[in-house]
Amino acid sequence: MAESQTSDSRKLLVSLRETLAAASEGQERLDRITSLIAESLGVEVCSIYLFRDAETLELCATEGLKAEAVHQTRLRVGEGLVGRVARSGQVVNTEDAPSARGFRYMPETGEEIYSSFLGVPIQRLGEKLGVLVIQSKEARVFSADEIYGIEVVAMVLAEMTELGASSAKARPWARFTSGLSPSRAASARKARPRGTFGCMNRVSL
Repeated sequence: MAESQTSDSRKLLVSLRETLAAASEGQERLDRITSLIAESLGVEVCSIYLFRDAETLELCATEGLKAEAVHQTRLRVGEGLVGRVARSGQVVNTEDAPSARGFRYMPETGEEIYSSFLGVPIQRLGEKLGVLVIQSKEARVFSADEIYGIEVVAMVLAEMTELGASSAKARPWARFTSGLSPSRAASARKARPRGTFGCMNRVSL
């Protein structure tokens, strides 16, 4: 069983590498990544939350939650299970998310039908970049092998975000802008409240 899960994790990482290497815009790439992870791990939901600013996380891509919640759902650090992962930098793994400490119901996401929750931080060298989440309808605690696998995926995502950072060392959050077309980048800048970085700035991966 462990050998099978290792094989599945290896296949996921290979597919993830191919997806990250493909020529596509940032948002499209994030959408592909969440779909790939959900399918590979056999879960109904995979979501990526990235920091909009130093205190706010934004839902940037999801497979399984309502599409209209993307770029609309935001959580403060420490708010909800996602915010709890972001604040502590630790894994949250529960078979009954609504009963877990700190849970916050976000009606626009449609997540009320999913019981199990696994959230892992996306971080590199102490810098917190976001939170990677998987959820399922089945009430179960995710295994140590599953946690390891999703942590490795989060590490790969964090490393890949750093590849475009060398030209933006003075503006580390700008590493996510290169995947946007000029028109979408301009729209994102106009829509972004002054003083924030904006989730759309972080989707070049």
